[in-house]
Amino acid sequence: MSIEELLEQPYYVMDILPMQVSADSGGQYFKVEQYYLKDIERLSRQYAHVLLKLNCYYDLAFSHDAEHWQPNPEPEEIVQMVNACLSEEPSEACLYITLAEESMLLTLQRDTTHMTLYNPTDELLRLYGQLASSEGLFVWSPQTKS
Repeated sequence: MSIEELLEQPYYVMDILPMQVSADSGGQYFKVEQYYLKDIERLSRQYAHVLLKLNCYYDLAFSHDAEHWQPNPEPEEIVQMVNACLSEEPSEACLYITLAEESMLLTLQRDTTHMTLYNPTDELLRLYGQLASSEGLFVWSPQTKS
């Protein structure tokens, strides 16, 4: 499955919040999100740790452009790629991660507090949730409105 096809599949969000914030919420979501985005080192560390742990179970390939892939980079390189994505590097504003055994995609983008998992198996989704929890993060599926 191509990256474009994977981006059209069902997805789950790993986030600092346990569920999607409603558009008509009375809170101050955008101010709080900006507060957390200022602590980019913490977010970067949390997402890097999830990916490192996930790489213990699956072969992962990483790319900043969805064309040039690096399979199973060294742990330090994974941390550097996550940091580059979430920092001020304009050419590396997105990080794509695929699992070799699955038609699955993870994306991490600058200026967001979440990482998105596309087309997970039930087993992978359970593991993803456990790894998120180990880093103080949550996994949820977006609410569909009819």
